[in-house]
Amino acid sequence: MPRFGSHRPLAPNVFMEIEGIDFEDFEVGQVFEHRPGRTFTALENLLHTVRSLDVSPRVVDRHYAERVHGGDQTIGETFVLGVVTALTTKTFGRVVANLGWKDVRFPRHVRPGETIYAESEILGVRESQSRPTQGVLHVRTRAINQSGEEVCSFERHLLVYKRGHGPYEAAGY
Repeated sequence: MPRFGSHRPLAPNVFMEIEGIDFEDFEVGQVFEHRPGRTFTALENLLHTVRSLDVSPRVVDRHYAERVHGGDQTIGETFVLGVVTALTTKTFGRVVANLGWKDVRFPRHVRPGETIYAESEILGVRESQSRPTQGVLHVRTRAINQSGEEVCSFERHLLVYKRGHGPYEAAGY
């Protein structure tokens, strides 16, 4: 096993960070904490909602949020889902494709100023039946806020490159 599994040696005492984990290294039951976390601001939420046309009043209208929710605006669910998925990309950096999502849940709204953290559990690992250089992972990801409250969860199937395959060597990582 290399000295630093997350880095490839380039020269003595010089290392390059490796992107993602090879398919063969995943096992059912493994749990990966994706760090660092991500703190949301009201301004970036507003910018995201304008760009994505997710203009629900509870997301973009402070007065509506105060009247109906008794507090701050909430962070848009599509924004939260995108951020949670992005938090996993370091671990799942060798993904070829997302094959399907299910059971996407938002048990609690995220509010400006909150920080969320993501973790993923490997639920299944199998060889691809049609692509010999790839395998399929079944993963459950959940996001919790700084108080330990779950704010998002989902399951998905990922197509992942096997060791030595994919564009990584040619790209320099």
